[in-house]
Amino acid sequence: MEPSPTEVYLPLTFPYPIKISSLDASASSDIERGTRLLSYSFVYLASNPGSQPETRFGTWDSAIDGTLQSWNIKVGDVISQRKAKEKPVAVIIEPCKHGMQLQGLCVLCGKDMTK
Repeated sequence: MEPSPTEVYLPLTFPYPIKISSLDASASSDIERGTRLLSYSFVYLASNPGSQPETRFGTWDSAIDGTLQSWNIKVGDVISQRKAKEKPVAVIIEPCKHGMQLQGLCVLCGKDMTK
């Protein structure tokens, strides 16, 4: 079982465009599922007539385990939905992609995938 790189894309459900506020995991750091990867801001437009746009904030956490190899974005970048769909924001080296599972366990590495 050879570790392999996984290109990671932002979710298309984010309130685009977003502006990257911080990269909360550094390159070469080990990350687990749920580790905070980045924080962002966006402009919220309420549907009420006469309401003013307001800046709101969000975060994004890792869905996979591994080592963060590199970021393809930097603080201050503004990312549109199109850019998010076309370009990965990071590369994570996964020790196992858990491609084969049986009864909630990875057949390749034995990890419990139900957690």
